[in-house]
Formats: sequence, C-alpha cells, structure tokens
Amino acid sequence: MRRRTLLATAPLLALLAACSSSEPAPTQPTPAAPVEDPTPRRRGEVAPRVAPEEMRLPLEMIPMIVVDPGWTAPSQQLDGVFVGYREGEDRLTYLAVDQDGTVLWEADRPLSCTGFTLTRGADDQPFVVLADLASAPDALGAMTLTGYDLRTAEPLWGPVAALGAQAALGLVFAEPTDTPMGAGGPRTALSGADGEVAVAEVELDGGRILAEHLGTILTSDGATLIASNIAGQRLWTKELPADWDLGRLRVLGTIDTVVPHAVIADPRGAGLVIDLSSGAQIATDVSAAAHDHVHDVTVLAAGTTVWGLDADGREQWRHEDPEPLDLISAGERLAYAVRREEGTLVVLDTLQGLMVNPFDVDSSAPIAMPELFSADAAAVVRAGERRCLVTTVFDEHFGTRE
Repeated sequence: MRRRTLLATAPLLALLAACSSSEPAPTQPTPAAPVEDPTPRRRGEVAPRVAPEEMRLPLEMIPMIVVDPGWTAPSQQLDGVFVGYREGEDRLTYLAVDQDGTVLWEADRPLSCTGFTLTRGADDQPFVVLADLASAPDALGAMTLTGYDLRTAEPLWGPVAALGAQAALGLVFAEPTDTPMGAGGPRTALSGADGEVAVAEVELDGGRILAEHLGTILTSDGATLIASNIAGQRLWTKELPADWDLGRLRVLGTIDTVVPHAVIADPRGAGLVIDLSSGAQIATDVSAAAHDHVHDVTVLAAGTTVWGLDADGREQWRHEDPEPLDLISAGERLAYAVRREEGTLVVLDTLQGLMVNPFDVDSSAPIAMPELFSADAAAVVRAGERRCLVTTVFDEHFGTRE
C-alpha cells in the first residue's frame, strides 16, 4: 500500500535546512583535490532498512518502511526524489533516493563542494546541479557546476565555471570580496536548463538578485519585487514596504517545491509571505513558513506565535507559546517547532493547532525529528546525527512486529 492512500483513510494520531543556506556569506571553497572520477554511478537498490526500535518516529510514520541512505547533512527534495550527501574522510558522496527508498544514483565530490541545488529547466525538467573542482583551474576556474537529470543522473550540461560561491537560494552566485562580514560582489543567477547566465546584477541598474527557485528568478528593483523565468520573461511584480532596507532584502528559510511560499524580509524583522507562482501576498509579519500537504495547510511562525492558513488563505487556528519558536517543518498533519531558549520540541496538529505528543512515551530510543517532507508524505527525519528516510511504502509486516 502506498503511503498517500494510507493517510487518506487513517485517523489523526493526536496522542500528545562552500554553499548551502538561504543567505550564506560568499567565500572561496576550501582548497581540495578533485576526486578521481566525479561521474555519477547508477544504483537501483533499496537503501539499508532501519529497525523500528532504533528511533522514535511520530506514530503515523511507524507503519512505514524506513531506510538509512547514510546522509550526514540536510537534504533537498523535488518530485519525490531526495538528494543529500555523506561525508567521508577524503570526499563527499552524494546520494539521490526515491521516496520509495530506492537509491537512484551516487556521485563523489571533494569535501569543499557541499553546495548543490535542485531546480527545473526547460519543460519543467527536474535537474540537480553539483559543484566540483576543475582539474584545469586556468581554463574553468576553481569551482565548476554540472547539471544532471535528477532521476537518471544523465549529464545535461557543463561543467561550467562557477561565478563565485553560492550567495542565496538556488543557482545564485557572487564573487567574494574583502568587505566586512564576507559580503559578496554582484550576484549572478544561472539557468537550470543549460547553466548559462540568466540574470546578472550588473545589468539590473541597482537591483538585487534574491533567489532562484525551480526556474523562477526573484529580483528587486527599488521597492518592487520581480519574478522572471529563465527566458527573461517577467511573471509578476509586487510592491514592498517603502520603509524596508531595500538594499538588504533576503529570503528567509527554504521554499516548498510544491507550494512555493517564500518569506521575503529585510534584516530588521519578520517579512511577507509571497506565493512565487502568482505574486499574491499570503501573510505579513512572518519569520518562517512550511506547508502540510495532507491537510493543505500553510503553517506560519513569528516570535512566540504559530498559526495555520487554509488553501484560501483564511486563518484556521493560532497557537501562542511561552517562548519564541523556530519552525522546523510541517507534514503528515503535524507542525514541528523548537522553543528557542528551552530547546524543547513543540508539535501542533495542523488542522486545529492543538499541542500533541506524536511519539511513543514508553520508548527510550532517540526521537526522530522530521526535517523535510515530500508531497506524498515521505520524510527525512533526524535522530541525533543520523538522517533517515521514512518512505511511502507500507511495511507489510507491521502487524506482526515484536
């Protein structure tokens, strides 16, 4: 039985994210030797299974098969394919895993090449873009980028020279400068379709590139937020608050790959939630957003408050907490946040906003915190330093487990 079917009939068991971050400071990659063979290797077998007693999963996840691909860092997800890497003594090994637990491919990279991006090219084709070190630096530069088909790892373009380090979400790069705090120079956004320059800040007459998300490039021009596609066609515009520090706009957190709600803010506080598909404003005064695909609820957070919006943007519930909360994820009818000062976990039902405890209180295994969900409710969970994948496949032996 596939997991989506299981969730549609089950009652809510409310018993109780050199290059990867939303706004990294551009820096030069740590010197390292290129790996002997960076060519991705096709796999096709299921990742090692995890025994149920090894971690405390949320109760709705317990009937599903869990696998351990060996990821040692946060992964990304697009179209039900999760990509992350395992760090070894002398290299990184990227592993792409289907939401049913099948390892699709793996690829070795130098330890410094931690930045990667999942995006779309022409005809919405899903790509993964991996960084590498050039074997001939004088010809291509210190770091290169190559685009591969997300599922097959077939090389589709590159390698092309990376124009600096990753400077924002997606395929956005900036040359490092000697300015304080490691601020980078002018940014460049690349096209996932061919690796060519799609937008360059030097051509924006003072504008700023904020992000590239699945082929949509987000820029600002004064108080105007602009979304364009990789062909340069303008998709929509949105006026921003005039009292914002418009030269220091940023995207907070990550953006869901199905419901593209982006939190746009200046450095002084919470921001606006914008639907990248239309430019519609979803909410104001927000610091983080996540989406539960089971209930089709957008979960928003700011300070001590977490609240939920339905598909039409109407507020359905509001939770006020004693402490400021950091929203981690939402999925499978629950939202997960951590109290910033105390460090304790807060779990909310996304239908009503009620606090729940979805974990087996009699188990002594480490709690598995969901970090990332697919639209079909597969999830990356973290238990200590271990990151595993809760698949979409129901364990036929669930009822006979000891």
